[in-house]
Amino acid sequence: MTSRDRSSIHPQLAVELPSQQRGTWIVRPDGTMQTTYTLRPNVTWHDGAPLQATDFTFALTATLDPELPISQRSVASQIERIDTPDSSTLVIEWKATYPFAHAIIEDDLGPFPAHLLEDVYRTEKGRFEKLPYWTTEFVGVGPYILDEWALGSHLVLKVYDGFYGGRPKIDMLTFRFIGDSSTAVANMLSGAVDGAARAVDFNGAILVKNTWESEGKKPVFLVQQTHYSRLGVQFRVPNPPEIVDARIRQGLLHAIDRQALVEVLYAGVAPVADTFVPREDVKWDWVEDVARLYPHDLRRAEQVLEESGWRSGGDGSLVNSAGEKVSVGLWASGADREQEMNVIADSWKSIGLGVDPLVMSPAQNRDDQFRVSYPSFSMVRFPDSFRFSVQALHSKECPSAEKGWKGQNRACYRSAENDAIIERLSVAIDPNEQRALYRGLVQLLTEELPELPLYYAVTSTLFRPGVAGIKPTAKGRGGAFWNVMEWDMQ
Repeated sequence: MTSRDRSSIHPQLAVELPSQQRGTWIVRPDGTMQTTYTLRPNVTWHDGAPLQATDFTFALTATLDPELPISQRSVASQIERIDTPDSSTLVIEWKATYPFAHAIIEDDLGPFPAHLLEDVYRTEKGRFEKLPYWTTEFVGVGPYILDEWALGSHLVLKVYDGFYGGRPKIDMLTFRFIGDSSTAVANMLSGAVDGAARAVDFNGAILVKNTWESEGKKPVFLVQQTHYSRLGVQFRVPNPPEIVDARIRQGLLHAIDRQALVEVLYAGVAPVADTFVPREDVKWDWVEDVARLYPHDLRRAEQVLEESGWRSGGDGSLVNSAGEKVSVGLWASGADREQEMNVIADSWKSIGLGVDPLVMSPAQNRDDQFRVSYPSFSMVRFPDSFRFSVQALHSKECPSAEKGWKGQNRACYRSAENDAIIERLSVAIDPNEQRALYRGLVQLLTEELPELPLYYAVTSTLFRPGVAGIKPTAKGRGGAFWNVMEWDMQ
């Protein structure tokens, strides 16, 4: 019902966003909520049928059905029910306070065309997921209608003249499925395709971009943040034990050349991370003055470490207060992280710290208990989202034998202050309260450094010169084609 650009949430299928001021977002004393959406008039499915409120109630039923292979249920599972007082009104009853209830996107809750799917769902559920609707007979509400789908080869979309947002500027789009990045690169360089979003890996995109630019062309090249990469710290059984001292972690972060990391991994276009709030996020304005920064500075790193008990020995190696050489373990989840691991290890070795690296095998990475048993530091990269960047640091997410070693807080960082802020932030709706909580959390985490922020992983979108109107969306949500109705060819 909504879409997002870099900084704002916009109504899409809805007339307006729910609002406490207008009485369409109600938070009750017990924490349950009610949000009311009014659908835009004249929105139709590609077969001409009007979009109805019941298309969302059916979508909720299907999404929550455990017999259906639907992977994204996190938002729908928080909804108690949806009432439909009329065909264009949805009154959503929430089980608990959910601060993002005004930002429901298609991945969260449909809609599904009930007039096409509900009878089969009710009478022959076994056929539901096999219906051609999900492939060659897809019907949506977007600006383009499916004209042809050759499975494994290509699909063709043509303008849907009944689109509620007006007629797109490009009449037809052809998507080709190319599974090999090198083949996709060759197709782009030959002019066989106009652009790529996922078919080309990052190095391939840089190659095409540089080639076009060397020919005097100006391609469309966008990068969007997808994952927040950081170093998890071992708090459960730390080895060496001094890493539980925040000053040690601060010194080690000063020593990491994070710009070199993004140069190696992303040709320098990925942003270095200072905390879980990216600088391009509007919330960075809230926290910029309280975020403690750790620029690459070897002299400062050595100074902080010496003040904390780790000093340079006679041969240049770091030693602890007992004069013993210090080394740390550095684990990576797979061979694809080895290059990154080497940059970090080299940074630390440059100040005399011993580093014992380990690239986990696939079997080790699947072993939950082994994965959380790293001695010192483990490279962590999760989607750049509130769930994985903030809530994952709550102490309840600490893995244990009782929980089968499951839990996102693999470092087992425990802080009553951190837990309290996260719990309140998970239900805070008032922007002023959110701002205060974000400030408190960023200040705490950039001083304590329970994780060492590294960089934001990115994905690329590359199109030939002459394709106009392509824009990024918030943290990669919606993919590269979220505003395809605004694209143009020059």
